[in-house]
Amino acid sequence: MKKIILSALVAVSALSANAQVWMGGALGFGVKDFEGSDDSQLTLTVKPEVGYTINENWDVAVGLGFNILNNELGRKDHNTTTFSVNPYARYTFAKTGIASFFVDGGVSFESVKLKGSDATTAFWVGVRPGFKVTLSDKVSLVSHVGNLGYKTVKDTYNEFGFGVDNNAIDFGLYWAF
Repeated sequence: MKKIILSALVAVSALSANAQVWMGGALGFGVKDFEGSDDSQLTLTVKPEVGYTINENWDVAVGLGFNILNNELGRKDHNTTTFSVNPYARYTFAKTGIASFFVDGGVSFESVKLKGSDATTAFWVGVRPGFKVTLSDKVSLVSHVGNLGYKTVKDTYNEFGFGVDNNAIDFGLYWAF
């Protein structure tokens, strides 16, 4: 039994010695005022993620998302809370200096709760192109620029589309260890 445990520890140590684990994510905050309304729309987004670099071209990761949207479109008490889990694979297809360009392919499972209603579920599958700027051996800035995918919200709507607007762009900071 001791030999099996010791062998497992040696194997995990060997894999970890060459492993590149990273964590990071994005934060977002926004306030939108509407003419004719005393209420402002408030958005808060927290998206932590953790990933593993397989080789110089491939990463796998999982992200969590938490989003609060209060007074949507200036309508008082029209509040939505969303929690999501999104595993994905990242393929880096080009590198130049400190910049690299990638595409993330993944899925997202969401629970969406509108105040005063029951929660509903949503599912998204698609790709998100982006780029990474390596600031040091440990720190990188990452941005996604758009998406192409299919989303379905249970008993509500189905959507297929391509988006490159301010809702489809995000910035994050990653730390490798």
